Amino acid sequence: MAVNLYESITLENERIRLVPLQLSHAKELQDINHENIWSYMLFQATTLTLMNEWIQSAIELRNQLETIPFAVILKSTGEVVGSTRIQYIDYERQSCEIGATWFGTKAQRSFVNSDSKFLLLEFCFETLKMMRVQIRVDERNVRSHRAVERLGFTKEGVLRKERKLHGIPRNLIVYSIIDDEWSDIKINLMIKQQSYMLDMPDFTAS
Repeated sequence: MAVNLYESITLENERIRLVPLQLSHAKELQDINHENIWSYMLFQATTLTLMNEWIQSAIELRNQLETIPFAVILKSTGEVVGSTRIQYIDYERQSCEIGATWFGTKAQRSFVNSDSKFLLLEFCFETLKMMRVQIRVDERNVRSHRAVERLGFTKEGVLRKERKLHGIPRNLIVYSIIDDEWSDIKINLMIKQQSYMLDMPDFTAS
């Protein structure tokens, strides 16, 4: 039986750890879940049952070597604060996408997103040897646009009426970083990480 290496990939720095997503994470993810997270996502994992379905779907895609899904863990407390994944992995074209990212309220607007993206980008470019990493964002999700642009992604264009989402046609903005840009972006992200260390949020607060 072939070994699925995607099941054993862990990425970490001093503050967070990205571990392989498992069904055992469902309860902790549901504990930090809220409906607004799913406003711009295709699947609505708003209950524990649906969260289990969402995770099981990600695991099945991992088994097919199409996706590397993670639970995001805050190292200082050991708690699960969100989830993210690498998807649409194409080794022939040397491209992939970062997506299905969400965090609980306490982790939003903190170092968690930038640290997660740094670890994922570093892995994509330096281990998977990708030429291109993209992120797609619903045009209505202004907060996500701004976050992606702050990370150094370039806006490439808009897929107009890419699909209907919950009955409403949506436009999808495509952002990317290519391998030629990664070294400069990596330095800038490392500087941002240092600035976050000067203003660490209190995750122990209720």
